[in-house]
Amino acid sequence: MSTNSINDNNGSCVCEQGKENYITFRPAHRPRQIFYQYDFRYAGDGELFSCVAPSLEECRKRRDEWLRKKSERYKLFIGIKKIGEFDTISQAKQYAQTSGYTGVFNLLGKDYRDSWYVFANDK
Repeated sequence: MSTNSINDNNGSCVCEQGKENYITFRPAHRPRQIFYQYDFRYAGDGELFSCVAPSLEECRKRRDEWLRKKSERYKLFIGIKKIGEFDTISQAKQYAQTSGYTGVFNLLGKDYRDSWYVFANDK
């Protein structure tokens, strides 16, 4: 889906969740080569992936790698409120201990789940 502009008048991305947008352009330093400005908004949490590459196939390859890495991260919740994503379990648990939150923490990852309670006097 090629559009005239992938940004609104304020410079914000107009990409809808679960959709991709791209435009082509010729940079001043390489006027004979076409590049793609590519945006993809993840349907799960609305996070935006954006890149520039010499082909649409390369943009999609980079997006797929980003999605793969995103699925491998550990998501930390206090109750049902998501408070962060982490590369390792230890990073998430350390953040939970120093976050200032008290209550039930839930840590979810690929083939991993843990829950624990942090009391106010444990801080």
